[in-house]
Amino acid sequence: MIISIYRSSYTIALLCFIASLFFTSAQAQSSTLEKVKNRGDINCGVFPDDPARSAIDLDGHWQGFYVDFCRATAAAVLHNPEFINYIEVGSSTRFTTLQEKKTDVVMYSSTWTHDREHKYQVAFPAVYLFDGQGFIVRSATDIYSIDDLHDKTVCVTKNTSTQQNLIDLIESRGLNTKVLYSNGDSFFRGGPCDAYTADRMNLATNRANRTDKPENYRLLPDTISREPIGPMVRNDDPQWQKIIRAVVHALILAEEKNITLSNIDQVLEQSKNAEVRNLLGQKGQIGEQLGLDNKWAYRAIKAVGNYGEIYNRHFGLNSKVGIDRGINQPWTQGGILYAPIFK
Repeated sequence: MIISIYRSSYTIALLCFIASLFFTSAQAQSSTLEKVKNRGDINCGVFPDDPARSAIDLDGHWQGFYVDFCRATAAAVLHNPEFINYIEVGSSTRFTTLQEKKTDVVMYSSTWTHDREHKYQVAFPAVYLFDGQGFIVRSATDIYSIDDLHDKTVCVTKNTSTQQNLIDLIESRGLNTKVLYSNGDSFFRGGPCDAYTADRMNLATNRANRTDKPENYRLLPDTISREPIGPMVRNDDPQWQKIIRAVVHALILAEEKNITLSNIDQVLEQSKNAEVRNLLGQKGQIGEQLGLDNKWAYRAIKAVGNYGEIYNRHFGLNSKVGIDRGINQPWTQGGILYAPIFK
């Protein structure tokens, strides 16, 4: 009898242990989407930067180009663009916060490289800005091209692809150029560097915000790299990758189809275009395939506008940054922004 009771207790304990293992495993394997919905907000990694890219305004609200993609994602997934927990990241922690699952997505000026995907086990679901590395100098200098950087000092931010691009350039051109590791602040405060290098959009944004006299600085015409900039996620959740990619492409397609923040309700009511109707959830199963409802893209566009509205609001010719869109336009307007077919 004692042996029977012992065996029964042992069996129950074993079953409880096995059940706890299954529960722990299920928790570990629960999708990012499930975790986000259960938590009620998206942990979006952003860099505390200059206005136009990602910064806290005077009212205490995050704003900027990259922030708008956080907002669009929250609107699509959680039905509210405000349901975001902003996590500040830097050039190194943008990767580690994903690895440690402190962020669900990082919206930063991160260049998509195969090495980063392999080294940090991240994925770049889409490209939301096509940029290239350039140089900024003081207008009073006699530096007009890359070759004029011989016997000069150039500042660059450490732990970036920009750093390696600069070293490769110096070696390939045989330039006697000194490299100092520093961000743009030192350069604009009159530091020892003759030039500062970064992605061209970064340089233009720095010039617009870090000096009272932007006319005293000029961008060199040279572009030494291609920089496909995009959001980053962990590479262990294909569904979440698809959702982030779909949000970026929905905003791009909205511009191509002339859907704006102000006219989206009219388009929703009147459009007969099959792809527009798929995008806005009037037909098709895109939402269901993503694990979302059919109005996900409608909410994203309604929250921040289409891609062109986002770009022009923060970077465009009528903004403080004042940069022409160049190739960051829909393919129908001479650019290279291109969304997959929404069917």
